[in-house]
Amino acid sequence: MILKKNNILYTGLTTVILAGVLIWWLVGDHYPAELTVRVPGMDNRPKIEPRSENIVVGEFFDTLGTFDEMVAGEWPRFRGANFDNIIRDTFQMAESWDTTGPPLIWKVTLGEGYAGPAVKNGRVYLLDYNERRKADMLRCFSLKSGTELWRRWYNVDMKRNHGYSRTIPAVTDKYLVSVGPRSHVMCVDPNTGVLFWTIDMEKEFGVPGSAKGKITPDFYSGQCPLIDNDVAVLAPGGKALMIGVRCSDGEILWRTPNPDSLHMSHGSIMPMLIHGRKMYVYNAVGGVVGVAADGSDVGRLLWKTKEWSPATTAASPLFLGNNEIAVFGSYGAGGGKLRIDFDGNNYKAVLVETHKASEGISSDQQTPVIKGDYIWSVMPENAGPLKKQLVCYNRSDLRKLVWSSGKEMRFGRGLGPYIMKDDKMLLLDDDANLYYFRIEESKAELISNSSIIKGIEAWGPMAIAGNYLIMRDARNMLCLFIGKTN
Repeated sequence: MILKKNNILYTGLTTVILAGVLIWWLVGDHYPAELTVRVPGMDNRPKIEPRSENIVVGEFFDTLGTFDEMVAGEWPRFRGANFDNIIRDTFQMAESWDTTGPPLIWKVTLGEGYAGPAVKNGRVYLLDYNERRKADMLRCFSLKSGTELWRRWYNVDMKRNHGYSRTIPAVTDKYLVSVGPRSHVMCVDPNTGVLFWTIDMEKEFGVPGSAKGKITPDFYSGQCPLIDNDVAVLAPGGKALMIGVRCSDGEILWRTPNPDSLHMSHGSIMPMLIHGRKMYVYNAVGGVVGVAADGSDVGRLLWKTKEWSPATTAASPLFLGNNEIAVFGSYGAGGGKLRIDFDGNNYKAVLVETHKASEGISSDQQTPVIKGDYIWSVMPENAGPLKKQLVCYNRSDLRKLVWSSGKEMRFGRGLGPYIMKDDKMLLLDDDANLYYFRIEESKAELISNSSIIKGIEAWGPMAIAGNYLIMRDARNMLCLFIGKTN
């Protein structure tokens, strides 16, 4: 009985206390309650401020180190000297490595991103974004030691969106051209970093207030610049589909009109020789185009098609021979084949075929590699039974599988890069595991594999220069010695 009375007493007291708290809350105007919203900075990232339009591209310069030693070998732009992701230097690669992989020569910490390196005259160039300084930086390192020599940078505000920088500079003996995450172009002296000129493509070619005039893609610029005979070739979209800029002084020599409002994609311009005519082929958002790359009508639109128009494309067009081009789309768009016809006066693009990722060779991110009669790719996640596998197709048939690595050998999310030399292929998966293959025409034999670094999102294209492989994950760049030691 006493226990029962105590329970009643406790219940009554609790009710009175709760009622009192409720009255105090309402009278004190504590409702609605103030909520704490998770904001940028709580995870130690910088506070996101509104974007400033007062951007002075290339404004600052830092001298950091002294060049130590010239090293042979080069990788002067996206996909290398011949635009095919195959290195033709005469050095010999090691036959294999143990589980530790190739020897590490140097390592550099980077801002988050996927930008790949270019290499020329013993120097490594990389576009990087410093999140805390809100700075887009063109950084120059010694290939031999990894010593940072100089950096050219400027302040530009960006919100993190799957990393920041993701382009590769183009470099010659005289000029280096870079495209920043928000489509800011710099041309500098590759040795000294002296600034020649800049272009803010967002300001120069964007159409204010127009969705069709937008320049920079949602995940920031992925287009790698091209230098052709001392002319920088770029595809801004907006007011101009493509432009040619003289590297010596920044004068725009030609511009291709853009009446169809095609947008900049994450892919890059690829020079191709089709029907004996040199063309700049570009898979924009909205269609594929071929622009005259030489002659008195350089910059003229020779052909276009809107029949192939995936919402997103990252892989660049690939010349198959026989006046045919392979194209690829991301997020399930699969692939397709274009044929360029010529009647003696005019060119015409014909979409010969399309296929889903589960029906033929595809790539969400990296541009496939052609060696001999065969095309190599790592398939995307939505490729059905072949997802994330290394595959080989004949260039004459993009639907019929010739070889695959098998369901027991998949590579991350299928987004990592791969590169070839002679009969060897180096492949990097998303976690920075390095696979070494021997290629025998249409088959690949795994020689060795190793975990180079406990990495994440190792999506940046690799480069080979001389005996060195330069690779990266989202936060680090590494230089490995891959040459034969005996």
